[in-house]
Parts: sequence; structure tokens; C-alpha cells
Amino acid sequence: SFKMAAMDDAKSDLVNVLARLESHWVVLEAELVEINKDVTYCEQCVDKYGEYFSYPLQHLKELKRQKKGKMKDIIKAMESFNDNLIGGKKLVKALERDAPIGAPSVQNMGDPRTWAGDFGGLTAGNQA
Repeated sequence: SFKMAAMDDAKSDLVNVLARLESHWVVLEAELVEINKDVTYCEQCVDKYGEYFSYPLQHLKELKRQKKGKMKDIIKAMESFNDNLIGGKKLVKALERDAPIGAPSVQNMGDPRTWAGDFGGLTAGNQA
């Protein structure tokens, strides 16, 4: 059905986004390790050779700040996904708890992809 295909696409998109965020996190972490090494080296150069190395040191510190900012953005996105998941779970519990008497329960309906029929006239193009 149209709705199931849309849900499968959404699941695929979610998994793809989470995997890509994780990949970006790994790259940013590796970049920060290198930047930290370079900051330490540059600080030693400032001590040893003077202020000539101050500009590169400031540049590295700014680069570090930018990378950490991107990591914070990833954390915010992950927290948002988690909050939505928690909200969805709470909604499912509430819907299952408040199911009307005599109506079929979600647990007894099985896999929606195996359902046949038009659900009493409800189709993707005709939703009451």
C-alpha cells in the first residue's frame, strides 16, 4: 500500500541519516585529535620562536571551535531523534491502553503488509 511504502521510505531515510551522522562524528573526532596535536605543537613554537606562530595558533583554535560546534549540532539532532522516539512510544502505549471496546487490537492484526482489502473503503486516495 501507499502508506506502507511511505513508512518504509521514512525508516530507510532515518537509518541513512543516523548512519551518516555517525560517520561525520567519527571524522570530526579524528580531526579534533589532529588539531589538538597541532595546537600543542604550535604552542611550543610560540614559546620557542615567539609571536610569529600566534596567528597559526589562533587559526587552529578557531578550527577546533568550529569542529566542536558541528559535533554539538550532531548531538542536538540525535537528542531530537531520541525525543521523537520516546514521544512515539508514549503515544503507542496510550493508543493501546485507550483502544475502544469491540475494535480489533493492533496486536491481533499482524503484519500490515499482509493485509488484504480496502479497509472498509479507506484507500490511499480515499481517506475518510
